[in-house]
Amino acid sequence: MTAYFWDDPKAILYIIIAFLVLDNLWAIYLLLREINVAYKAHKVPTVISPYLPQELYDKMRVYKIHKGWFTIVNTLVTAVIMGVLELYLGFYAWLYGVAGQCAMAKWMEHEACVSVIFVLLLSFYLWLKMVPAMIYEKMCITSVQSRAKPSWLMRICHFVFDLIVGTAFTIVVVVALVFMFLSLGPYAPLGLYGQTLILTFFILLLIPCLIDPLMGKRVPLESSNLRTQLEQLTRQVGFPMRQVYIIRVHDPNTGSNAFFYGCCCLKRIVIFDTLLLNRGKRDLAELSPEEMGKGLTDSQVTAVVAHELGHWRHGHFYKAIMAFQVHLILTILLFAVLFPHGPIYQAVGFAPGLQPIVVGCLIIFGFVMTPYMTLANFSILSMTRCFEYQADRFAYQLGYAGDLGQALLKLYADNLAFPVSDFCYSSWNHTHPTMLDRLAHLEELRR
Repeated sequence: MTAYFWDDPKAILYIIIAFLVLDNLWAIYLLLREINVAYKAHKVPTVISPYLPQELYDKMRVYKIHKGWFTIVNTLVTAVIMGVLELYLGFYAWLYGVAGQCAMAKWMEHEACVSVIFVLLLSFYLWLKMVPAMIYEKMCITSVQSRAKPSWLMRICHFVFDLIVGTAFTIVVVVALVFMFLSLGPYAPLGLYGQTLILTFFILLLIPCLIDPLMGKRVPLESSNLRTQLEQLTRQVGFPMRQVYIIRVHDPNTGSNAFFYGCCCLKRIVIFDTLLLNRGKRDLAELSPEEMGKGLTDSQVTAVVAHELGHWRHGHFYKAIMAFQVHLILTILLFAVLFPHGPIYQAVGFAPGLQPIVVGCLIIFGFVMTPYMTLANFSILSMTRCFEYQADRFAYQLGYAGDLGQALLKLYADNLAFPVSDFCYSSWNHTHPTMLDRLAHLEELRR
């Protein structure tokens, strides 16, 4: 029976379709639970009511419900119905054939060129498939947070720039992938793991250097009181104060945030200026009306930094890297078993013996390995939420439980994050525990 399923293209096709349908239906079920919670939560939770007016809460609730139903309909149409039709009718094999017909010269018949044309055609098709949803979301779903709209000229320039950079990056990645698989043969998955490992290493080295130019400009602390509190805190735990940075972010709509990153001499704690009360500015005339009163007090900012120091003290950065490596190794091992299996390609419409590299990667990573990817994502999210609880406990042990709780309430209100969530939905979708769960955890620690 196992051999039959493993070697029969039609059976494999039905299994892939079942994976697609069940995974999306599970996501829809979780979202229905989330929407149901929003329908029932008519009143703003008492703990956050001093920071979040009922009128604004009602707008956030309507937005969440509307966005939830939109996501469900969009998922059913584009992911489930169209996804099933694409697999059943052999869309990917047909599109690869079209890409082959676009080869006007002899040198363009090479698999690398055909693969580039295929990926570009597929990207254009996926963009067309998303256009109706993007238009509806833009025109019909009213955002809670008003954002400054750039001019049409600026939008067009951004679109052209993104198109050029995205196309160039796609071509380089596809050509490199095809030539690597052709040159390494059966050892290609090992090469794929090596490339991913090298890329991860370079990202870890480069991100600390790119934080300033990408996110904003590093600025000195204007509040001597906050600097004094942070110096006392960092001295208490043995973290160098020079590695605590204030970044004045480029986009004023960026959410209030702080994060810990890195290891050894590259470790640092980055504090967005949007986290500081009135963006840390002494001259309030420089602030827009929307920015007035937003941000945390000095003691609350210090409590947030204490939480980030908890991530450092517990070695969460190293643990996350190790977990990612375990996930990557398991992914590559599964891929190595599935990639050379011919019936998988026949299941999506290819003739026997035709196994395009790029299409194989797309089908296996995007469809065949869906159950593993879903469970792996759930495991990683569970781990990150556990890290958040441990960091909160560290802040509590330093005596910042009260300030951290008040900071969480203010941050949720400032960032317009809907404070009520379904536990099951949160477990499968959120990197952080909900605000109410974290407050309850802090309250338990204080008893």
